[in-house]
Amino acid sequence: MKRHRARLPLLLLVFGQGAMFLTYFALYLFNVGMRPELMMLDPRGHLQAGLSLWFFTGTWLVLGAASVIIGVGLRRMRPWAWTAALILEGAILILALEAYFNRHADPSFYAAMAVAMVIVLALNQREVQILYRAHYTPLEGPFGR
Repeated sequence: MKRHRARLPLLLLVFGQGAMFLTYFALYLFNVGMRPELMMLDPRGHLQAGLSLWFFTGTWLVLGAASVIIGVGLRRMRPWAWTAALILEGAILILALEAYFNRHADPSFYAAMAVAMVIVLALNQREVQILYRAHYTPLEGPFGR
């Protein structure tokens, strides 16, 4: 029963993060549908806006799909999912910090950063590390003795 208490909030956060990124993806696609001039590669200034929009939609789609895949791996108690989750959260934090320091951040970046920070803290709890066998003593090393 104790395993479920440590794992349930983590799973809810990861799947919630996947839903958040996929919702961002859908909203950006809806934005393109409302402003079709962003899809055209017009040399009068719309080129950069169109490329930025496609970059954002692609990024949100990849992050959302990766969050769902990792969430399934965490649900099935796969050790690789713990490592992949940390790598994904690191990438999300890097993207959010880059947007913050380049003054391109909007509330969606702050929400993504806050959720990523909470997931990283949840992943680094000793109970979760033991649950996914991600914690080893310095004498053992990653390959045993």
